[in-house]
Amino acid sequence: MFSISSRLTYAALWLRKQHAGQDWLNSVSAAAFLVFVVASFFIPGHALPVGAIVLMAILALFSGAGAAAFTHSAWLVLFGVFFSAWVALGGLIGGPGYNISDFFNLVLLGAFFLSVAQVSRALSTRQILSVIAIAGGASACAALLLHIVSADDLFDRLFPLGRGRNPIPGAGGFAVALIAFAALWLDRPPVRRVASLHLFLIVTLLLGLAWTQSRAPIIALALALPLALWLSRRGGTAAVLLACGGIWIAITGLGMLEPMIKAIICDSDADWCRPSFRSEIWGWVREQIVLHPMLGTGPSFRFQKTWMSHPHNGLFGTAMYYGLMALLAFWAMIGFYARQLTRQEDRSLRFFGLASILFSFGYMGTDLSNPFAFFNMHYLFLWLPLFLVLTPSQATTRREGGVPLPGTGELRQI
Repeated sequence: MFSISSRLTYAALWLRKQHAGQDWLNSVSAAAFLVFVVASFFIPGHALPVGAIVLMAILALFSGAGAAAFTHSAWLVLFGVFFSAWVALGGLIGGPGYNISDFFNLVLLGAFFLSVAQVSRALSTRQILSVIAIAGGASACAALLLHIVSADDLFDRLFPLGRGRNPIPGAGGFAVALIAFAALWLDRPPVRRVASLHLFLIVTLLLGLAWTQSRAPIIALALALPLALWLSRRGGTAAVLLACGGIWIAITGLGMLEPMIKAIICDSDADWCRPSFRSEIWGWVREQIVLHPMLGTGPSFRFQKTWMSHPHNGLFGTAMYYGLMALLAFWAMIGFYARQLTRQEDRSLRFFGLASILFSFGYMGTDLSNPFAFFNMHYLFLWLPLFLVLTPSQATTRREGGVPLPGTGELRQI
C-alpha cells in the first residue's frame, strides 16, 4: 500500500514527464479528469469539477475528439437538439418552473460529453476505472474517519464528502466506485501486492455505503451487479431495457409498499425505518402531470413542503418536469444506448456500462428526480458510463493505450 506522500511524488513526476512529452493534450486531459474525479469525491463545491469539465471540453474541440464523438453518435446529438428545443418551448409556453438555468444545465451536459470523448483518448478504460475506484475508496475512508471522530451518535447516517455530501447522492458515489472495482476484477484481477489495497478499499466502500443508510441505492446496487454480470454474457438490447425497467419498477414498488413493509418489520421510525413519504409525493406528482402533460411544469418547479420539495423518482420527475414526450425521448435515448452497449467489445467497459445504467434506473426509483439536473454524483454513475460507451475510440485503444498515470508500473497491474 502506498503512502499519501509517495502517491503525490508519483503524481508530480508523472505530470513533469507528460508535459515534457509531445502529446500535451492527452496529458492535460488526463490531469483534468483526475482533478474532476478527486474533486467530486472530496470537495463540496462545484467550481473545480465544473472547471475541469470545461477545460476537457475545450481540449476535445482542439484535438478533434469532439467532432469525432458527435459524428459517431449522431442520434445522441439529435436527442440533445430535440431536448434543448423542447425545453426552450417549455420556457415559452410551458409550466411555471422554467428558467434560464435549465439551458445551462443542458450545455454543461453537452460539455461533459465532449470531456468524456477527450478523456477516452487520453486514458485507457482500466485507468479511468482505477481513478474512480481509488478516489471513491479514499473518500469513503476519509468520510468514515470524520464521522467516527465528530458524530454525536456513531450510528447516525454518514454524510460523505464532495458533491455527494448528502447520504443519498453520497451513496451513489460509493456505488459507482464499487461498480468500477467490480469491472476491474472482472476484466483482470490485480496482482497479489495490489489486491490487498483493492480489498481494503472495497470493504471500506461497502461499510460507507451501509452507513449512509440510503436504502434504495443499496438495494439498487445489490440488484444491478448480478444482473449486469448476466447481461454482459448473453443479454441483448431488449433484455437490457427490460432489466432497466424491471429494476426501476422494483425500487419504485418498494417505495409504494413502504407502509405495509414497515408495519411488518419495524416498531419505530428511527434510522432504517424512517418514513420516506414517497407514496404521498408521487400523488402530488401525478396531479402535476395531469395539469401539464405535454411540456411539464419545468425543472425548477418545487413542491411547497419544507420536508420534501421534488418528485424523488427519475421517470416520474422527467414526466412532471419536461412532459410525457420528453420521457418517451429519454427512453428512446436509453434504447439506442442499450443497443450500442451490447455491441461493446471491451469487457470491462461493457460491464461498467451495464451495471451503471441498471443502478441508475434503480436509483431513479426513489431518487434523482431530474437526470438532466446540474452536476452532481449522477454524472459519475449515469452520464460518464453512457458517454464513455458512446465515444468512437476502439476498445483496444482504451484498454492498452492512454497516458501512463502516477506509478505506471503499479497502476497497470491494478
